[in-house]
Amino acid sequence: MPSFVRVCAAEACKAAVSNAARAKKLGHASVGLSITGIVVSIIIVVVLLMVMYISICHEYRYAGSCYNFKTYVGTSGSCLDGVKSSDGYCYSEYCSDYVYRRSCYRYRKYVGPFDTCSGVIADNYCYYASCKYTHLSSCYEYKTYVGIFGSCSYGVKSDGYCYATSCPYNPYEGSCYQYKRYVGSSGRCTGVRSDNNYCYFTSCAGGYTYLGKCYQYREYVGLYGSCNGVKSSGGYCYSNFM
Repeated sequence: MPSFVRVCAAEACKAAVSNAARAKKLGHASVGLSITGIVVSIIIVVVLLMVMYISICHEYRYAGSCYNFKTYVGTSGSCLDGVKSSDGYCYSEYCSDYVYRRSCYRYRKYVGPFDTCSGVIADNYCYYASCKYTHLSSCYEYKTYVGIFGSCSYGVKSDGYCYATSCPYNPYEGSCYQYKRYVGSSGRCTGVRSDNNYCYFTSCAGGYTYLGKCYQYREYVGLYGSCNGVKSSGGYCYSNFM
């Protein structure tokens, strides 16, 4: 065989071996790129699923579930339409009552610009998650027994009780009393006696009113007589002690 033929054969052999090695490397690179592409695709799919899940979850997440509303009801408040957490929040998907700022309130009451509100106030409305006293599906702060003939000018009267959202007089233990006086530890009290020896009552029956207060006793002492209480310009002495 001529020498140039042998040289050509050797060169062809080297080229074939080089091409085979290059093809092998390209094959490995292709497999690597394929694996990388699969991994990237999986990551993209996972991210998209997470984004979709978060968008579906609306506002609040609790115990692995999604909820539209989160309302503080307190540790002793009820959570009828959802799930209650240990820190006093009610998570619910639907709200069949009143919605305000992504919270669901069971009661709403118009209180005006000057009335008190123990819930959340907005635009002269008070929103309550729970209610101390209810009457005709409305929520009230105070429930006071005034009797059949007692007045209830500051609230709504029903069956001898006065329901009110605010108390313009003397509030005590969830009731609103028109009068309050100190009677001491042994003084007579025709209403409700407090621990600090005050007497709360809704009417001054059997007593005497003067300047919006109720007194147990009234005695005429004249313009110059002494008075162990409050003396009127007409010479009367109003007091709760003899």
